[in-house]
Amino acid sequence: MKQILALSLLTISSASFAVSTPVDLSTWSADTYDLTGGQSAGNWVLSNSNQTVTQTVNADPSVYLNNLNQTSYSMDGSWQSAGGDDDFIGFVFGYQNDHQYYVMDWKASGQNAGTEYGTALEGFRILKVDASSRASLVLKDFWESGTSNSTVLASNLSTSNGWVANKSYDFHLDFLTTPGDISILVKDGSTTLWDVTINDLTYSSGQFGFYNFSQANVQYSGFEQTGGVIVPPNAVPIPAAAFMFAPALLGFMGLRRKAKKLAA
Repeated sequence: MKQILALSLLTISSASFAVSTPVDLSTWSADTYDLTGGQSAGNWVLSNSNQTVTQTVNADPSVYLNNLNQTSYSMDGSWQSAGGDDDFIGFVFGYQNDHQYYVMDWKASGQNAGTEYGTALEGFRILKVDASSRASLVLKDFWESGTSNSTVLASNLSTSNGWVANKSYDFHLDFLTTPGDISILVKDGSTTLWDVTINDLTYSSGQFGFYNFSQANVQYSGFEQTGGVIVPPNAVPIPAAAFMFAPALLGFMGLRRKAKKLAA
């Protein structure tokens, strides 16, 4: 029984990564919305031995996902846009499905794009997308946000906070490495542009991915992950699963001991 306990604890912790690991993007997958009044599908192109991916066209909101349901990790990487437009770059995390996840997005300049889109301001946001279905999402949920499907959890908006073409920016994400906390740091070299921590447990695990909305020729590269606990699909998220599992295991061990005594 001691062997069973040791094996079970090993299973819970075996998906944790102790060191920073370069990310191979070849196993990732793309998905683009097809929204009423919107644009074409995204086009994600790998390069640099699968360490870099570039979204090449103006598209509806598009993501490039790592296909790992995980929690308690850090992610580092960089973005660079060749310009030609002034719209959204960023990443998604805690991605449950195509209508429930977090988004960190960054717009180069403010813009009123009409009734279907609404007005988007220049700067940074963290959004929580929480809709009943993919079909219920509309352009305004992503562009203007602050809708019934898209809640702004944090923002740093001003006419001097937009990204600049042909400049590489670095980001760091801590996703629940401290219980309940999501922290994001964006830097231009040694200069901190945004450093924010929010507390939200709506999505306690999920996929990580790159995000792009209406911005062609954006390069996402140099990604490394530190830590991470894989959560099986539809499982109770760790650490809750670990705490629920332990009493059941101990109870089973007690029953086995009692049965052996009775048999003797």
